[in-house]
Amino acid sequence: MHLIALGSYAIFRNYLGVVMENLWKPLAIVFFALFVSLVVFSLLGTPSQAGKMPLSGPSSRNISGQADGAMNFIRSNLIGSGESVRLVNVSEENGVDRLSIEYASASGKQIIDVFVTSDGKYLFPVSYRLNDGSRTGGSTPVATGSSAASPTCAGTVKQDIPVLEAFVVSYCPYGIQMQNILGEIVEKIPVLGAHIKVRFIGEISNGTIRSMHGPTEAAENLKQICIREEQSDMYWKYVSCFLNLSGSSSCISGAGIDSVKLSGCTSDPGRGIRYAKEDFTRASGYSISSSPTLVLNGARVSEFNFGGRSPEAVKSLLCCGFANQPGACSTTLGSGTTPGQGSC
Repeated sequence: MHLIALGSYAIFRNYLGVVMENLWKPLAIVFFALFVSLVVFSLLGTPSQAGKMPLSGPSSRNISGQADGAMNFIRSNLIGSGESVRLVNVSEENGVDRLSIEYASASGKQIIDVFVTSDGKYLFPVSYRLNDGSRTGGSTPVATGSSAASPTCAGTVKQDIPVLEAFVVSYCPYGIQMQNILGEIVEKIPVLGAHIKVRFIGEISNGTIRSMHGPTEAAENLKQICIREEQSDMYWKYVSCFLNLSGSSSCISGAGIDSVKLSGCTSDPGRGIRYAKEDFTRASGYSISSSPTLVLNGARVSEFNFGGRSPEAVKSLLCCGFANQPGACSTTLGSGTTPGQGSC
């Protein structure tokens, strides 16, 4: 018991930037064993939880109460002077509780995920899917050629033709914040639009798309994916309308969308589902589970390292991905950050 508690403390401190690499391997073994035990318990003891999609809020088990206890422990034991944490989302997933936390330090802010057992007794920072070995949580994205977010422009991965990918879900208020920001960048600096791609988070079960906020969101995600892939010239016009009206029926005609072509895409597994699967696979490869999450040139990055969630900060982040910045990057956009910043 004492060994597990000590291991949890050490791994979490490493997760927040404390250099403890000499302890990682033995502690990783401890946490892996713990996670295997939790999976077995979930499958044998509570089969109804297997495969459940994350919830957007507390369930009848009052997982928010478990989250409060975990946050109190983290604040009291796992962060240092000048550091702070804030809970932005809690969800139930396969018998454990996922806490998305905004961690702030002198170097900036970032969203991290930690996990708590359903009885509130154990806290651990990373999980592994036993079927494919993919990792959820942790400070380093799991993807070939990826790197951790850099706090400076000089440390950002450069490419001649950079791509900023924004992973969102359509009814997440924080994902909506990011799409509004990207839309402003595309409107005011059109040349940068070719370097921005909105992708979606979700999964496919029995040929049906699923999303964290239910079937309405899943259907909207698929609709936007189809417009993005097959009617890309109308994408931002449609999204701008959707974000302002919180609905899409009138936006289809208003944006000039070919509704027959759109319907064909959303109903054809060889088109819409295939496009969505590409998004979901990329999100999984970067261990992305929170909306919004940014990836620049194959590396996860944070807008908070560039000034916050504002058009100017995100534009600056994207421009840092150019091997040779175009003159358009000198255009100044709004620097005021949006209120209530967090993630779903």
